[in-house]
Amino acid sequence: MKGSQATQNEIVQAFHALDTDRSGSINIHELAAFMPVIVPNGTSQMLLNHITKVDKDNNYSLDFNEFTNFIKKDIGRQLSLGRS
Repeated sequence: MKGSQATQNEIVQAFHALDTDRSGSINIHELAAFMPVIVPNGTSQMLLNHITKVDKDNNYSLDFNEFTNFIKKDIGRQLSLGRS
């Protein structure tokens, strides 16, 4: 999946893969568990800094719309490149 070019289907699939507790949102712990795959040397603080860019209700969880913004704004790519 390529950030801003991701299809809706790709975003849905990624969301369901990361929402391991099937709560309808991806919490910071679910994202942190996946972080070593995309950013082997990443830190929780890096992740938190990027999540807050799209976490509109400030609950440290991403609902589907927030996750879509996370993907479409290429935040995952920025994170993987170590950008803030």
